[in-house]
Amino acid sequence: MTAMTRMSTIRAARTYDAAAIAQLCAQLGYPATRQQIATRLAGIESEPASRVLVAEDREGRVAGWLHVAARAQLTEDPSAEILGLVVEESARGAGIGAALVRAAEEWARSQGCVRIRVRSRDTRERAHAFYEREGYARNKVQLVLHKVLQ
Repeated sequence: MTAMTRMSTIRAARTYDAAAIAQLCAQLGYPATRQQIATRLAGIESEPASRVLVAEDREGRVAGWLHVAARAQLTEDPSAEILGLVVEESARGAGIGAALVRAAEEWARSQGCVRIRVRSRDTRERAHAFYEREGYARNKVQLVLHKVLQ
């Protein structure tokens, strides 16, 4: 793909997109196999409050993906969160990420969400600038802790 790649379609991801999504996951720094992605997609597709969107270029190749989920919480009105977004390295800057974000925002509104948020690793300065250009404002800095369940 070239920097001039233009997206032709945004649609819900399907199992047959798993290999392309896995390649993009690796570019984001989260390597996964086609089978791992296919399994994860199947689980996400079974949840009506979660959606994976893909952007296809004019040749029908997946040029990017975005995962968004609606969240019900006791502490606030319904909101959505972008759980992941990546655009093919050679296609960045062509508006694909912005189109995916707009599609996620539309989906979130259709789910009754009043707000959408995204978390971004502190070292991803290019991503921070992208989201700020898209109208997202910095809200807080927090520590994320995790525990491996065995």
